[in-house]
Amino acid sequence: MEYAPLFDPTRLGSIQLPNRIMSSGHQTTLVDEYLPTDAFFEYHLERARGGAGLVVLEAHAVHESGLLTDHTIDASTDDIVETYEPFAEAMHMAGTRLLAQLFHGGRERYAGEYAPPALSASDEPTDRLNVIPRPMETAEVYEMIDAFADAAVRMEQAGLDGVEIVGSHSYLPAQFWSPNVNNRDDEFGGTLENRCRFTVAIADRIRQHTGDDFVVGIRISAEERSEQGLSFEETLPIIEHIDDVATLDYWSIVVGSSSTQEGCSYIVPPATESETVTQSPATVIDQTVDGETIVTSRINTPEKAIRMLTETGADVVGMTRALIADPELPAKTKAGEWDDVIPCVACNQGCIGRYQEGLPIRCTINPVTGREAEYSDLDSVTTPKSILVVGGGPAGLVTATTAAERGHDVTLLEATSDLGGQVTAYADLDHRGRYQDWLATLTSRLDDHDVTVELDTQFDPDDVAAYDPDELVLATGATGRRPDIPVAGSVSSCTAIEALRADDPFGDEVLVADWDGNEAALDVASEAINAGADVEIVTAAYTPGESVQQYIQNTLLGDLYSEGVILTPHHRVDAVEADEIVLQNVFNDDRERRDSVDTVVFAHGGNADYEQYRALSGTDVSIHRVGDCWAPRSLDEAVWEAFETATEL
Repeated sequence: MEYAPLFDPTRLGSIQLPNRIMSSGHQTTLVDEYLPTDAFFEYHLERARGGAGLVVLEAHAVHESGLLTDHTIDASTDDIVETYEPFAEAMHMAGTRLLAQLFHGGRERYAGEYAPPALSASDEPTDRLNVIPRPMETAEVYEMIDAFADAAVRMEQAGLDGVEIVGSHSYLPAQFWSPNVNNRDDEFGGTLENRCRFTVAIADRIRQHTGDDFVVGIRISAEERSEQGLSFEETLPIIEHIDDVATLDYWSIVVGSSSTQEGCSYIVPPATESETVTQSPATVIDQTVDGETIVTSRINTPEKAIRMLTETGADVVGMTRALIADPELPAKTKAGEWDDVIPCVACNQGCIGRYQEGLPIRCTINPVTGREAEYSDLDSVTTPKSILVVGGGPAGLVTATTAAERGHDVTLLEATSDLGGQVTAYADLDHRGRYQDWLATLTSRLDDHDVTVELDTQFDPDDVAAYDPDELVLATGATGRRPDIPVAGSVSSCTAIEALRADDPFGDEVLVADWDGNEAALDVASEAINAGADVEIVTAAYTPGESVQQYIQNTLLGDLYSEGVILTPHHRVDAVEADEIVLQNVFNDDRERRDSVDTVVFAHGGNADYEQYRALSGTDVSIHRVGDCWAPRSLDEAVWEAFETATEL
């Protein structure tokens, strides 16, 4: 089998893993009163049943001061033991080994209802989260070491196989070992040995208080990927020292830092980043340390996983977002059913994006994610119905495939010659990820479930009688919206979708009018730059990309700045005149003018056609609306509404 090496058993310390695929620690917000919920258990059990050999549970605060948000799991009390015991047993019965991250963010912290002092090695502030921490007293450092050990003991008592000390992304252990952050003058500061003492003591104390077969590993950023952070050359001596004096079963290797905008994007890398960002340092670390190594990054296909294992020498590969998108990826890959895998598109909306908004984990393209208890097994219908779906965009495709999977007789009509709707306008952009693969998976499922597809078919309400459906689902999407302002005919103007679909839409001077900080405006600006144009983004939002997930926003804005794009926030286009563009400040009536602009692109969201629905309202057929034709919103809503509707038909 092509992917056979992924399914070779391997060891991690004292435990045997059934394969090399890991779901790494990631926040789910499936937490209530600082304890995991039933939804949390079902979420991870689904990944275990799908074939992941190792699941590492998200950051567990070892001390009350380390509760990063109101949805952080608290491992500083004995309540966690009873909560986890049946879950750990169930995970083991599913064939998966289970670890938990032990965490303290130090100065890297969000504020909840109340923001107590953040603790760190020193009082060096963190620029990204704008926190000025309080230096820990020496006695507090020793208390924190005990807190890590006590949390590990609780995990062992609960039946977990081990713990992972989170030293990555500039969290508390890294704040001690970094000479850029630690300016202490006690036994935990100064020399390399002293700066690493905190981490070494944590590992040693856990070893002293847990059994010989309990796994202890560490997660570390090989480099922090920002000017203020540590390079790999600066990190490697730290790794070598800790490995020499502490006994660790494994090293989990990532890159990035939470403390800067530039470095934080590597925590959950956007589509612009290659999995190879960890390849070179992981190769060196694997040859340096005594324990096993785990490599993670944007590893979202079996091909990438095999290549990373082979080229780095690592023992385990993290495929976390790929497993968020499809928990059955290991089982499907092993069975040769790769065409049915739901691919991660690295949009970061439903996973890390929702966490940063304090919302439970979801996946934009897999509506079951985070709702496993309710939807992991779809019931087949006892009485199949005739379902007519109008519109072959994401909402229509998800409706059709889900309804057909349940046993309905489905016909899908699409007005154009291609399926995919608006997604096809940006699916092949380099920074957008694997949307083409997702559309291919959905199209394959149409064939698998015998959905009748009629392309180039313009639906008219009078056609209902000819199809005679039991249920009609409108998924006709939306067109690009233009603002109601004067636009001179001598200036080329179009919507963002029109620009992305056109062969040569840009002149020499392009102004992108951005309504709400949306990603389409950044897409258009990137494409215009590639076409050789000079570009300005004028947005009514506080910043271009404001509605885009932070890590993607950081990366795209960094690229646009590098290309000389002018970014003008707090303004809207008030008029497009023959010789100039008039801008209005959104906070007052001040006007600015731009001359020499020959192309204006409006990224102003969608415009739905409600007349079709109104024309159908007098028929006997049951009518449903999903996605943008109901009201223009994001892909998240379109996919969820389509899925939910199909489960209720």
